[in-house]
Amino acid sequence: MTVAWELVRRGHLVHSLRLAPYGPAAAVVALLVARRGGTPDVIGDLRAVGLLLALASGYVLDDGAAVTLQASPYGLARRLWLRIGCAAAVVTPLWMVMLARLLPSAPPSDRCALGLGLTVELAAGLAVVWAAAAWGRRRGVEHPGIITTPVLLALLLLATSISRAPMLVGYGPQWPAAHMRWSGILVGATCVLVAAMSDPAARWRSTDRHGSQGAGRARP
Repeated sequence: MTVAWELVRRGHLVHSLRLAPYGPAAAVVALLVARRGGTPDVIGDLRAVGLLLALASGYVLDDGAAVTLQASPYGLARRLWLRIGCAAAVVTPLWMVMLARLLPSAPPSDRCALGLGLTVELAAGLAVVWAAAAWGRRRGVEHPGIITTPVLLALLLLATSISRAPMLVGYGPQWPAAHMRWSGILVGATCVLVAAMSDPAARWRSTDRHGSQGAGRARP
């Protein structure tokens, strides 16, 4: 943790991250917070903010953010998790501000389910873009953030086009089922992300070590 703390304390980690994509999301949050009165479309406003935050978070694993951590003694997974943690530190307060600002406009009986459901949607979107970016980095793409945008938009298009299993729904009996489907996407994308973070170099070292030991035992 010493290396990570020094990177954070000296500001190197923050400076290496691409924070510009968060500008539109922060501007929308500020606009909605400054607006007087409630909002006629709680779901639409929260979902729009969540989409902007997810799109911006796809750029956190770009190569510009990797240069600072490449010389650290950490493995691949820890380096990627450190940058994802920085992105989460930006997304979480913005999202909590939006929930506190907009949820009071929703019917009291639906506020808890609405806040939880849209938070799960956001978490699933973040997991999808981070998984796509991690696999892009694994395939040698230096700036995988550019591929996360079409991946997320394709997911949303697919979600809105399946009429038998609606996901982007509002109030009503289909709302809990939509939450469960997003939870499944969250779990699946998280598994893909974890798989993408496995360090190929560690596997190669393990294979080489076992091969060397086998060769040593084969000697007379």
